Amino acid sequence: MSSPSGLSSPAGAETDGTYFYVSNSLSNEIAKFDLTGNWIENFSIIGLPFGLHDLTYDGTYFYAGDGTTNTIYEMDFSTQTIVSGISTPLPIRAIAYDPDQDAFWVTNWFTNNLFLIDRSGLVLNQFVFPINLNGLAHDSYTLEEPNLWISSGIYTGGDGIVEQLGLPTMAPTGLTHNVSEDFPGTHAGGLFCTDELDEYIVLLGGIAKGNPSYLFGYEVGYTPDAYAPEPPVDFTLTADPGGALEVTINWINPSVNLIGNPLTGFLEMRLYRDAVLIYTDTSAGIGAPCTYIDASVPSSGMYFYDLITFSDFGGSSVSDSVWVGPDVPDSVSNFFGEQTAPNQLSITLTWENPTQGLHGGPFLDPIVGYDLERSDGTLIIIYGMSNEITDDTIVPGVWYYYLTPYNSIGEGGRARSNDILVEITGIENDQLPMTGYQLSNFPNPFNPTTTIQFSNEQNQQNEQIELEIYNIKGQKIKTLSIPQSEISNLNSVVWNGTDENSNSVSSGIYFYQLRIGGNSKAINKLILIK
Repeated sequence: MSSPSGLSSPAGAETDGTYFYVSNSLSNEIAKFDLTGNWIENFSIIGLPFGLHDLTYDGTYFYAGDGTTNTIYEMDFSTQTIVSGISTPLPIRAIAYDPDQDAFWVTNWFTNNLFLIDRSGLVLNQFVFPINLNGLAHDSYTLEEPNLWISSGIYTGGDGIVEQLGLPTMAPTGLTHNVSEDFPGTHAGGLFCTDELDEYIVLLGGIAKGNPSYLFGYEVGYTPDAYAPEPPVDFTLTADPGGALEVTINWINPSVNLIGNPLTGFLEMRLYRDAVLIYTDTSAGIGAPCTYIDASVPSSGMYFYDLITFSDFGGSSVSDSVWVGPDVPDSVSNFFGEQTAPNQLSITLTWENPTQGLHGGPFLDPIVGYDLERSDGTLIIIYGMSNEITDDTIVPGVWYYYLTPYNSIGEGGRARSNDILVEITGIENDQLPMTGYQLSNFPNPFNPTTTIQFSNEQNQQNEQIELEIYNIKGQKIKTLSIPQSEISNLNSVVWNGTDENSNSVSSGIYFYQLRIGGNSKAINKLILIK
């Protein structure tokens, strides 16, 4: 650990659940490691008079003493600054935060006094230990009563002992381990205890000081959550195949807890539908098969079921979803489109209707219509069941469509057609299909403007008249409107080669379409040259 961090005398260690931090007793440097042990960086805490020893963490800030002054330094490692200082009755070498009392256990290697002090420095308790302590760690994570771990030893090497003391009496629990036997030639350093590194395991970590030094970790117990029951198994949801609003739920109660030990004691099962409690069972046995029929589903739809098993130590759950009742239609198949005929501005679309429900439920209600969405965003409503439609409101370009069938239950699956090329070939501009309306532009080709002229032979002065400009892909880029007050038998409008946002468009072929009262009346093409 001394390499690659370069710390000359690693002393204490702590974690915030994201990184490991290691202090140095001979400088104010802190080494930062990721949780796999890779060194990230060293940083210094500005304002520290000397190095730091044992570290502790309260969930927000880190704390340590320098071993020479009667001060606990409260530090923000994210900003690498000192937040405050707490006065102590002695220089601090070993320290542990006690969350149960919001206080600190502190001592010095050169004394046999162990103090509990609050954040103002007031001594709350005091014990005498005839041993040298280099590290302390408070454990409030395991099921047992809170306890304090101590790390003791001298500088001769081979003497790094961790021992567990019960709180509040400080009586030894009998649990002890010689760390130096695992890391020969090392002696005691700082300690920490955490449940942040594994979902259920409590870890005792610390520094084995030597050349080299080591950052170690031991499993010392499980969190209470570990004793909660496993989730139920073989959890299945079966909707009524005939479309009734009913679901049969089957499962097997757990027989072991989350760490694989046999369950004992009381079990309670709670079943939720869409986060609403619908069933509670307090009599089902451990490992017993169970069935519940939910006959109160309000309407057809997708429902989410969550089954939670509880014991005195907590709960765990299993969940799934199922469609209940008659289903919406699945998406259509073989959805295909093509230009209806050469040089004809229309597309014929065909498809095969579904024979099953979108969500696997019974498909009982027939299709009553379709939503047909064109690639330019135009929505066409088709009423009744069909398998073919012709769209004659297009201009040359490449088009595609989305088709969504629906029944009385709701919208079904969405299908996309192929890309369809619509083109006009082998004819001149003035031969483009017309509908009795004359439509032309001059000059053509043009740059930068062209005048589009059209006849209004039927004198439809009460109808809205628009000219729509499309690019070669069939995308509408501009709409030119004729005010009602200016409509006559022969009309003209100027296009300056810009889109709706007044941005100049690129050179190329464009199509312009005359719409009167929303209906397409004529189409022609023009060429912009720059």
